[in-house]
Amino acid sequence: MADTFFSEAARACRRVAVGLIARAWPGESLSDVEARIAAQPLTIQTLIVTAVLALLFAGAMLAAQFGWVGMLVYFAAVVLLVG
Repeated sequence: MADTFFSEAARACRRVAVGLIARAWPGESLSDVEARIAAQPLTIQTLIVTAVLALLFAGAMLAAQFGWVGMLVYFAAVVLLVG
């Protein structure tokens, strides 16, 4: 049960990271980014996903400093990026 939960959570985190990276670099498709990340060793893959999620969290903390308007702008930017 726990293995299923963690594997699903890991896949969801990876999909979010791949989606954000693909949108940040125009011309890169989701499959291209996924293939490039999959070609890396597991430690590098983990580092990439962790770094992207940490940047999302840091952006949320920065936006929170500006109250509800900052959070609204942050969520709009994330929605536009993830599309």
